[in-house]
Amino acid sequence: MLFRGLVNGIPVTGSLKENSLSLAEDERLVVSWDLGGRLYSVWRFKHTWRRGLNGEVLYKWYEEGAGGPASRGYDERRRRTLTREEAAPVVDEAARFASRALAAMQEMPGSWSGRENPGVWSLFLQRLEACARFNSGVADADAARFAELYRPVGILPPDQYLSVVLQATEGCSFGSCTFCDLYHDGYRVKAPGEFAAHVRGVVEYLGASIALRRRSIFLGAANALAVPVPRLVALLETLRATFPAPLPPVRAFVDAFTGVRKNTEDYRVLAGLGLGRVYIGLESGHDPLLAFVRKPGTAGEAVETVRAMKAAGLQVGVIVMIGLGGEAFSSPHVEDTARTVNAMGLGEGDLLYFSDLVEMPGTAYPAIARDAQVRPLDLAARLAQLSALRSRLAFTGRPPQYARYDIREFVY
Repeated sequence: MLFRGLVNGIPVTGSLKENSLSLAEDERLVVSWDLGGRLYSVWRFKHTWRRGLNGEVLYKWYEEGAGGPASRGYDERRRRTLTREEAAPVVDEAARFASRALAAMQEMPGSWSGRENPGVWSLFLQRLEACARFNSGVADADAARFAELYRPVGILPPDQYLSVVLQATEGCSFGSCTFCDLYHDGYRVKAPGEFAAHVRGVVEYLGASIALRRRSIFLGAANALAVPVPRLVALLETLRATFPAPLPPVRAFVDAFTGVRKNTEDYRVLAGLGLGRVYIGLESGHDPLLAFVRKPGTAGEAVETVRAMKAAGLQVGVIVMIGLGGEAFSSPHVEDTARTVNAMGLGEGDLLYFSDLVEMPGTAYPAIARDAQVRPLDLAARLAQLSALRSRLAFTGRPPQYARYDIREFVY
């Protein structure tokens, strides 16, 4: 539902959707909140601020031609996570915008178009009041409550950024990958009662905000499907008992090393309880490169895992890393990865993500690459590698959907 009027003489459009609320000021500024009044995003021309439930604000902006001709627009986006001091004014200004709009609507309601339905108009004002209250102090308290419910949410696939994350496990079951800095505290599976309390706490915390995130449930953390099937069944039954039917589709990560330990029937049982898509970080189909970066499992195990999941009726998201292994591994990385992906039987409904290697400070990869005299690929070489890899992919029937995956874009 759209409402149009003037705020301090400037045209403003309010929009109430089934999962969010937004205000647009003369097409120069768009601010969005979820239905619980939590700020979600602020947009100004070529500049975006996105706030996560954890309180972090990711700032993104565009610089035309920043990457040169070879980038084809690929390297023009810049991003960084704001400090608390930098983020507070963004949150406060959004709250003031909501407050000004609310005052204008209450003082001269008859001047606003779109208010013919009194019930919807009243609901919009009620939701907008919550947005106006969500200043930096309230946001800090909200983030503190989030931290009581969650361990840090390390990473999600891009299509799951707006999922309801429920942490059945914490950490990563192997934690040896030299390019990863996301999990440092071991791996733990929550007891059934602990997980049930966590689920109830998250649902209560989200409240009306859950509407923005109910497209799917992501069963965290890094490798939840490493859990034995009987315990996974209990976890999924907890979700079915907590959420009203129909249960949103459940998603999760698995790795080839542990994924291969489950067969098609195991995955079919999990699919019957709501599991819909599984993501596997292949990274590369070149086994020597996997060994070089200390990634457990082999390309063959990844193929076996994916084919078992596909036979069980599950959708699959496969993640391939661009630039991993630098110049030294580039050619076999392309050839063997294409061969591996082609053997998986991917098709319509599946996802194939291409994720650039990001050398994170504090990880082991930069040091082992330097010691092995592995030269990194520059932007032009990474784009060439991506093109070469995609040109070698072949699928029977409709192909999976391709997408970029930039871990620096993630905030939850």
